[in-house]
Amino acid sequence: MDLADMEEVEGNRWQSLAYRRVATALADLSEDIEEVWREGRLREIEGVGEAIEKKIDEYLRTGRMRKYEEMRKKYPEDFRTLRAIQGLGPRKIHALYTGAGIRDLETLKKAIEEHRVALVPGFGQKSEEKLAKALQYYMSTSAGRLLLAQAHALATEILEAMRSSGLFERIEVAGSVRRRKETVGDLDFLCISADVPGATRFFSSLPQVSGVVNSGERKGTWMLRAGITCDLRFIDRGSFGAALQYFTGSKSHNIALRNLAISKGLKLNEYGLFRGDEPIAGSDEEGIYRALGLEYIVPELREGTGEIEAAQSHSLPMLVEGNGILGDLHLHSDWSDGRDSLEAMVSAAASMGYRYVCVTDHSASLRVARGLDAARFRDRRVQLDMLSEKYGITVLDGVEAEIMPDGSMDPEVRGYRDFDFVVASMHQWVSDDASENTARLIRAIDGGWPSTIGHPTGRLIGTREQFRMEWGEVFRACRDKGVALEINGTPHRSDLPWDLVLQARKAGVRFSLGSDAHSTSEMRNMTYAVWIARRGWLTPSHVLNTSMVGRRQ
Repeated sequence: MDLADMEEVEGNRWQSLAYRRVATALADLSEDIEEVWREGRLREIEGVGEAIEKKIDEYLRTGRMRKYEEMRKKYPEDFRTLRAIQGLGPRKIHALYTGAGIRDLETLKKAIEEHRVALVPGFGQKSEEKLAKALQYYMSTSAGRLLLAQAHALATEILEAMRSSGLFERIEVAGSVRRRKETVGDLDFLCISADVPGATRFFSSLPQVSGVVNSGERKGTWMLRAGITCDLRFIDRGSFGAALQYFTGSKSHNIALRNLAISKGLKLNEYGLFRGDEPIAGSDEEGIYRALGLEYIVPELREGTGEIEAAQSHSLPMLVEGNGILGDLHLHSDWSDGRDSLEAMVSAAASMGYRYVCVTDHSASLRVARGLDAARFRDRRVQLDMLSEKYGITVLDGVEAEIMPDGSMDPEVRGYRDFDFVVASMHQWVSDDASENTARLIRAIDGGWPSTIGHPTGRLIGTREQFRMEWGEVFRACRDKGVALEINGTPHRSDLPWDLVLQARKAGVRFSLGSDAHSTSEMRNMTYAVWIARRGWLTPSHVLNTSMVGRRQ
């Protein structure tokens, strides 16, 4: 994307769009790019023509790209990181560089502290204040962290390599990845190996590892190329369950568990559960919980939100599972801002084993997303019916409709009465006043037209904070009117957040899960939505997707 940003600053809009399109296609690619290149199939990738093919070929042959290096001399700014700050696009980033020497987060922070941003043409005091707030939000939520989807993929790559090496009897990932936290600051691996030196050398040689921070006999810390650290601990077989429980966390869960052990005259630590010096349990997690008189608590629930008490009374919920999801209730096609065709999305849904899929292209008021008016939705309906017949699954006629400032439905689609499912979302006209936003959302809910509220908080992790909202009032309105709240699985949204899911569940609200996929590869976002649902204590009965959602007659 850096090259696209630099071309945008140059004023080469079409070239910038071309690079962005190819970058997105490469990110969606299900094959290894080097394999596609070796087989001479680069032109099969969407957007790759002769010029871009030559650039990719040059990079894969030499590890360099002359065009990129020339542009970087002219534009040394860290576009990739600075773009994560709300309000900064390529042109503004370059203006800050030319006007105040800002090229990265450190120089941005210093310029804000010295009030030099306000002096840059096109900015001012209010812009500086907004940037200061946006930078603070980014630093507190995302700096030095990966989104769960990225961290989980990275951990999986490392696990697969280590398990195939033959050097490890057992290896597991612990920490926040195992608890499915939305962002991850480091990876934690626990392993059993008869050849600790050999296993350590193998780990150090992995392509994901950039260097050693420190290394001892039983534990080491490495820096990963992804920008986070990784701990590798070698555990005795008899202590593995205790260590896995301890290093999975969370801190509040572990404190509660330790206090419970103390109340029973026991001692719990990473080596096991002991009565005096005698070990009672330690080789497996289940044994630890059982010895403490508890049901086994799955990692997603270990956040200190009442799980210990529920496990004591044997009332832990039977959480929703990915294999219980019958369909996706939020995705887009190239009829609006999606990148894949209607048929590609429906075909992918069928291949995933779904019994239904709901295509929710945007309504017309969201012009940036090429939203549809009522006439185009009628045309699309014909295609949906044909695809339902062809692929043997129910294809629901859906919409992601804009909630207007007065809480009404986008007027461009009000006249279309055949929607099977309506995702009502706020993308525009959001206030800084919580009461205004709450009133707008409740008017929409009371209007009876939404099936669910899409990505309710509006947050983008690290970039945009949640909408200011009086959530208790929203939850009550949803419960009373039978309107669901969406759990959006897009990694940088993860919205509703798990803590609000838990609150809404207690208020009696039901939920829809949506991948918000804009391509077939993004349909896997449903997995992340399920993880959030599990962290929010949801059972199948709380989730619309675990039962059939039918066509409107």
